[in-house]
Amino acid sequence: MRTQVFWFFLLLSLSLTTAAQSFTGSFDLVVVQEYANGNVRTDTVSYTFTPERTAMILHGRGNEPDMRMLFDTGKKEIVALFLLDGKKLGYTLPMDESHWPGMPHALKTPPKSLPLATSAPEKVIDDRKTREVRSENDEYIATLWIDETIPLSMAQVLSYQSVGKGKSKKEIELFNQLGVSGFPLEVLLKSKKGKADVQLKVIHLSKEVNPAMFSSEGYSVRTIE
Repeated sequence: MRTQVFWFFLLLSLSLTTAAQSFTGSFDLVVVQEYANGNVRTDTVSYTFTPERTAMILHGRGNEPDMRMLFDTGKKEIVALFLLDGKKLGYTLPMDESHWPGMPHALKTPPKSLPLATSAPEKVIDDRKTREVRSENDEYIATLWIDETIPLSMAQVLSYQSVGKGKSKKEIELFNQLGVSGFPLEVLLKSKKGKADVQLKVIHLSKEVNPAMFSSEGYSVRTIE
């Protein structure tokens, strides 16, 4: 599945729970990887959230097709939609931890407070006030700008990438060591070991929801057990 190219999205996660998230709205997440040799890779993922449904578009790079994934907690199913040789195709997976290892983390209610205090000045990003939080683990030094008014965590956002049996949780555990909660509008992960530095930025944040994001009309969808 194409989602392995977004391995770095699996970095954030929190503890197990089954509570539904409460955020309604949409945004794009832009992720930039900067390598020591000067190479830069940019990926974009679009999200639309409602209390029971989430839609996510993995935007393809170059000639790669986009993939849209629909998560419905009411129906307990995941639908993946894509174009292949001009045909609208898709498949449905049961929504369980076997097919979606990140599910417990995606459905976690985020805490209302930040575990790490900071004396750094506040930063305004796209007219939204954020707090700077810093932390680190064995792999990265992290700087995050948190918007505490948004009832969503980046852990929830990134865990939607972990669809597929046997998905590793190693990256989730690495970032979990940072102990940072809340929804950051910007993140900088500075590698301690010569790997790519990673920048994440939330753009086009809106309270609007486009119903078409949840439609599978015109797609030939098969069921995978």
